[in-house]
Amino acid sequence: MNLKRNWLRRRSEKLLPTLVAGLGSVLFLVYVGERLILYEGQNFHSNGFLADLLIAVTFILPLVAGGYHLARSDLPPSRYPRIVKWVFGGLAFFFFINSIMMAISSFDTFALRVSWGRWAASVGGTTGLLVGYIEARAIQRELEAQRAAIRAEEAENQRQWLDYLNGVLRHEVLNTANVIVGYASLLLEDESLDDATRAQLETIHRQGKDMTKVIRDVQVLLDATSDVAQLDPTNLSEILDAELDQLRDTYESVTVEASIPDDVFVLADELLPRTFSNLLRNAVEHNDADSPEVRLSVERVGDSAVVRVADNGPGIPANQHTTLFERGDNTGAKHGLGLYLVRTLVERYGGSVELAETGPDGSVFTVELPIAESATADGHADDSAK
Repeated sequence: MNLKRNWLRRRSEKLLPTLVAGLGSVLFLVYVGERLILYEGQNFHSNGFLADLLIAVTFILPLVAGGYHLARSDLPPSRYPRIVKWVFGGLAFFFFINSIMMAISSFDTFALRVSWGRWAASVGGTTGLLVGYIEARAIQRELEAQRAAIRAEEAENQRQWLDYLNGVLRHEVLNTANVIVGYASLLLEDESLDDATRAQLETIHRQGKDMTKVIRDVQVLLDATSDVAQLDPTNLSEILDAELDQLRDTYESVTVEASIPDDVFVLADELLPRTFSNLLRNAVEHNDADSPEVRLSVERVGDSAVVRVADNGPGIPANQHTTLFERGDNTGAKHGLGLYLVRTLVERYGGSVELAETGPDGSVFTVELPIAESATADGHADDSAK
């Protein structure tokens, strides 16, 4: 029953702007009727008629246009009833005042009194519409300011919780994971271990390293989502060279080919290296080739720098393409949290990432980032170019 009442109320509220426009239309029809019936079409071509028409339209047209505008404004329908009350309240008040003036005046022509009453109604209704609309706007701005303050407070509380969680991950969980990995590594150095024990320790060691990787990715995500990005010209070429050097040191069996122009600057921050460390690590860790290969190239295309990361792995199954960069379905999938982190960081910089090609001969990921307008050789913005 309450749902039906609420539905009827919302429906009736949406019809109120039509009522306001209809009131203006009725008053205009009354004006036309005055001229055709009470004045019998007299003086249609006189200057007095044109002045009278202008006065009538000046106070009637705002009601028609106001009702039309109200229905298409960003004011919520819940504000309409109060505006309509102002319209009819203004109409009634102004009409009442003028009725008293008509009663004590010396005018005794019925046509003149009808015109006077219609004019009073249109002036009162238009004035009420103006006052009601201004009041509704003021109330809406105040509510929006209150909501913005609440959202800001909630955002601050959320930021504090994210900082707390980041601290817990960094000082508690990550330290514990590192201890597990460290002790597992020490135990694996014991050559007297039987095969079953060694296999179990290798599992502990592998799972500990995976947990450490996930924790660090989560830390980066927390940093990326809790702070407003302060983007500066960043030397993409140097970052890619450093990440490729680290890839060679970590995976001695990988073959790396690179084509990176010098001093390609993009708008980014200190989190940019994680974008490419995750892409490059995925290209090796999920590569089952006897000799893993990674090919990286950078090309300027218009106002963007396009980075291509290719591998010779087994490709990505078709059923994973649509959710590859998603958070919900991908956290437990083959590529883990890394690609979601890549997308989050790239979008933070106003860029895009996509799986350009994939198949049994390998996959190609492309990252497109906005090129910095100008930068000096040390990576700082060139103020002289502004």
